[in-house]
Amino acid sequence: MAGLVRRFRLDRAGTAALEFAIAGPVVLLVLIGCLEFGRYYWVRNTLEHAIEEAARYVILNKNASDADIQAQVRSKVMGIDPAKINVAVTLATGSNVTFKTITATVDNADSSLSMITGFLPVKSMKLTAKTRIPVPTN
Repeated sequence: MAGLVRRFRLDRAGTAALEFAIAGPVVLLVLIGCLEFGRYYWVRNTLEHAIEEAARYVILNKNASDADIQAQVRSKVMGIDPAKINVAVTLATGSNVTFKTITATVDNADSSLSMITGFLPVKSMKLTAKTRIPVPTN
């Protein structure tokens, strides 16, 4: 019996497979997590870019309607379905200046912003981009 235990203790065959079985799933989970959150931040960045482009559009086109602004935001966004973006345009008047606030929201619960893999235990994420610009007057 002692010889059998000594033989198993000295036998190193299969150690690489055992180490991979322990470390492989952890490395794979970290890799998938990096891909998922990289995609999340890419979509977030494109949403913010779309809002900024719409703000530039408003500054250059004084008579732009709210529907024009919403269409501008939806035309510039990538990575998600443009119809699933909620765009709100609000008007606020200050003492001497009028501002428009453009807010775009994408909610994971009702859009195509779902995670790629679908098996990570991540609840729905909500993306919001907002900008405030002065409205040019005559």
